[in-house]
Amino acid sequence: MGPHPSETGSAGPKLLKHYEWFLAAGWTLAIILLFTLDVVSERQQTLETARTQARSNYQRDLLYHHWVGEHGGVYVAISGDTPPNPYLADYPSRDVTTTSGESLTLINPAYMTRLVFEASAKAFDIKGHITSMRPVRPENKPDQWEIAAFEAFARGEKEVSSVETLDGKSFMRLMTPLFTQRDCLACHAKDGYREGEIRGGISVAVPMAPLQEISQHKVAVSAASFSVLWAVGLVGLFTGGGRLRRAIRERDLAEQEVVSLNRDLLERSKGLEAANIELQAFNYSVSHDLRKPLTVINGYCQLIEELFGADLDESCRRYIGEIHQSTMDMNKLISTLLDFSRALNCELTVEAVDLSRLAQSVADELSKLDPTRQVSFSMMEGVTAACDPHLLRIVLDNLMGNSWKYCCWEHAVISFGMTEVEGAPVYFVRDNGRGFDMAQADKLFVPFQRLPGTTGDGHGIGLATVQNIIQRHGGRVWAEGEPGVGATFYFTLPEQQANR
Repeated sequence: MGPHPSETGSAGPKLLKHYEWFLAAGWTLAIILLFTLDVVSERQQTLETARTQARSNYQRDLLYHHWVGEHGGVYVAISGDTPPNPYLADYPSRDVTTTSGESLTLINPAYMTRLVFEASAKAFDIKGHITSMRPVRPENKPDQWEIAAFEAFARGEKEVSSVETLDGKSFMRLMTPLFTQRDCLACHAKDGYREGEIRGGISVAVPMAPLQEISQHKVAVSAASFSVLWAVGLVGLFTGGGRLRRAIRERDLAEQEVVSLNRDLLERSKGLEAANIELQAFNYSVSHDLRKPLTVINGYCQLIEELFGADLDESCRRYIGEIHQSTMDMNKLISTLLDFSRALNCELTVEAVDLSRLAQSVADELSKLDPTRQVSFSMMEGVTAACDPHLLRIVLDNLMGNSWKYCCWEHAVISFGMTEVEGAPVYFVRDNGRGFDMAQADKLFVPFQRLPGTTGDGHGIGLATVQNIIQRHGGRVWAEGEPGVGATFYFTLPEQQANR
């Protein structure tokens, strides 16, 4: 007899332990990378929001400026806040007296813009400045940032913006040039300006603090979501790895026992079959372990909404909704992975199957998902084959589901049928959707691979599952497509198994 199993040991579990740590490190790096990309995207969105606010304020100020210019200015009552403009002293109609004896002074576009900026800074902390490289008023002298902006305008730039610090606070500064118009020459012709020439510019500074506060809240929620996902992944990885190591040890012990006892081939086959059944059971067990924390998270989200829903602000409800959606996506991924595993490991049960009826059932379910979509289905009648009905249902679910996903315009048509190629039956699912570039066709059936330009829906293993199922039946699968025209997915079954 050979040595006792406990004396030989196995390098498999030890090597698997190293793989676990390697995968854990990879999972951690992936989460960090995704979170980093999310933070970068959020910061860019914050900057663009601030830039949009600055443009909005600028466009409002420019509209007022042009309106006053088109009307030659406006007259207002003289007060401590609006004294006569000393720079219009040579203008003969600067000061007028109404028939009732009230004294009015002329407010030209530049004077009005400066007064509006002062009021905006007091009320909203939004700073504005009308400036020129040849300012008439000393207060309109450009600062260093505005001088750099004028140099950019001279190079052809239409707008300059950046985040700067003013008075110890962070602001989004934006500036665009002001061009001399015909109505501007009434006041500025004496300064040497010509129509169409850059006369100056209006700069706007929007405070970043409120937007940054919102961004920090979003980043905090994202960090919590990614932390939960990271923890769930590690729990599943190490739990599954531990059970797999135990399964490997048990399998090794069984194999060593077979060798030591000179069991015959039938007994060894039974031992291997038992090990495979155990591994399949392990897959479902891992699925349960992964779904359990997701169920807990969903339960707490619902409990928070029920107990504190009336007291939660809109942001909190949105954060809870995002966490709930993330767990639903994770649960869908688990189901997809189980289908992929089932396609590889389950035993084939071949029987006569009405594929036309199966395809029609899939079409009915897709129509129920979104009754408002105008998608027509064309199902060839009487198409049958000898195959595993459950696995062929998964094939049609994935192929027709892809067509449904990428038929995103009116008059969409999804067809199922059978044709003959060199005398052999070939089944197909065809659509007139987005299509794909045939140069990318070799990537279609690669797990977790998406073609450029496709949406983020799904998990990238549906077509890989289809290929595994068809190959297990002894057939093959391929696709033809053209961008903007549509795609056709073909698959075959052994000729002796198919008929119509």
